[in-house]
Amino acid sequence: MTHEYGESINPEVIEAAVVMTLKLRREAPGVALATQVDQAVHLSFCACVIDDEDEIEKGLSGTHAAMIVEVTRRVEGLLANPAPMTEGRQGAIRPASPLTG
Repeated sequence: MTHEYGESINPEVIEAAVVMTLKLRREAPGVALATQVDQAVHLSFCACVIDDEDEIEKGLSGTHAAMIVEVTRRVEGLLANPAPMTEGRQGAIRPASPLTG
């Protein structure tokens, strides 16, 4: 992943997309995960990262595809290995520590 977008792509925004995907999953478990990831990516990343690049590349851009792959990988990992979760600072979902779980 390049650093072309500066602050637009960072660990916090990727985490936000993961959290959003998990929220969408809880709300609509019958919807395809790919659909929920794409929706979360669109809601979490600015248009300059997703929509503008898709327009320039006349389809799914490499950046958009990379964000989908990364968010999907993280979500699938969490779904495959569910651990007690707690809400951390700024609403981020984190595995519970043994002391708080």
